[in-house]
Amino acid sequence: MSAAMTINDAVAEGPKRFPLRKRTGTAAHHMSKAAVGFGLDDLDALTPKEVVFFMADLLWGSHKEMACPHCGTADTHYWTVKELRWKCKGCGKRFSVTSGTVFADRKLPLVKILKMAFSWANGAAGKPALQLRRDWNVTYKTAFTLAHKLREGLLRGFNVGALCGIQEMDGMDINGRRYREKRNKPLGRGAAGKPKIPAHLLKPSVDPETGEIQGPPKPPKWDKTAKQPADRRLLLVIRQRSQAKKKGAVATRIGIALSETAATVVAMAKKFASAESSVMSDEDPAYYSFSKLFTQHQTINHSKGYSDGKGVSNNLAESFNWRMRRSAEGIYLSPSNKYLADYAAENAWREDTRKLSTRDRLRQLLRTAMGVGLSQWWRGYVQGLHREHELLVEGEQPAKGRGRPKGWRPRPPR
Repeated sequence: MSAAMTINDAVAEGPKRFPLRKRTGTAAHHMSKAAVGFGLDDLDALTPKEVVFFMADLLWGSHKEMACPHCGTADTHYWTVKELRWKCKGCGKRFSVTSGTVFADRKLPLVKILKMAFSWANGAAGKPALQLRRDWNVTYKTAFTLAHKLREGLLRGFNVGALCGIQEMDGMDINGRRYREKRNKPLGRGAAGKPKIPAHLLKPSVDPETGEIQGPPKPPKWDKTAKQPADRRLLLVIRQRSQAKKKGAVATRIGIALSETAATVVAMAKKFASAESSVMSDEDPAYYSFSKLFTQHQTINHSKGYSDGKGVSNNLAESFNWRMRRSAEGIYLSPSNKYLADYAAENAWREDTRKLSTRDRLRQLLRTAMGVGLSQWWRGYVQGLHREHELLVEGEQPAKGRGRPKGWRPRPPR
């Protein structure tokens, strides 16, 4: 009777379903009207003059009075309707709304740049250049360069400034995983039977010929640093908690390092965290010196749990690491180390502006990108002027690109 009842109960329950993630405040915002209200139809309705004034208001705060990018004279300069440009009252030179910005010397119409930036900003986890190319009928180099100019603006203009308050810090392997060793190999034991005891756990044995005692081999994690791939990089992230409960992080700072050592995490923390901060991290020995650098340093033992139940955790930093991995492996398909900091700055911006409306996100993106001045890394990219270093916490390091070698020319037809 009991067995029958057990079977009936099992049938009544049915197969167990995977537990769904609870809706958060961010999800509620995305479903609300406050998240939208501005789209491509609104951009289509703008005239070329209104587009210029829209971007001028973002860059200078006004489309009537601004500083000349050539001489710096602030005045109500002469406006030419035909050219959609201004003429400086001081030096007499003409300038446009993109003069002296990352969009200087552009060839695309300003309306198209605005639409492509809007499409790129609305990507949930990112927007690859190949998709931008298909959506807007431009060459891949054009889409790639435009997206990276936006990332450069975020890296130079958004990923700056010290944080003060409660911060969480963590590191994550982002590149250099040994895929070749795992390809074409089955996962799991399958029908291999009972697993064997690892060799490094066996007791020492005696050689029957020489009588010498032979110990087991080194454990797998012995000399781990020497076994790491040469292109392995660490993503270090600092996230500031909101003072309001259940509001998540309000500011994110990123850095790329060669290793998660005491020197790199201290350099990262000194750059982005004030001395009055309270920093939370895991129990990695690299963070031991934080108690002397900041007002408070609390750690969480991940072998026991993700949080101690008293508010100590680094789940916000772990959450960013997961989103960064999803972006790198699922959207951008393993970006090169040379531009890894650029992609990380993009994801930090997406996280910090996740609760802004579509219009406010576009305004914030353009204001930040255009406010850093001329592009330092992407002017002349199509002509072969590429950045030759990667940006690391330890300092700039020469890096090789993945494209064609310098001086490459197409083979002449036979």
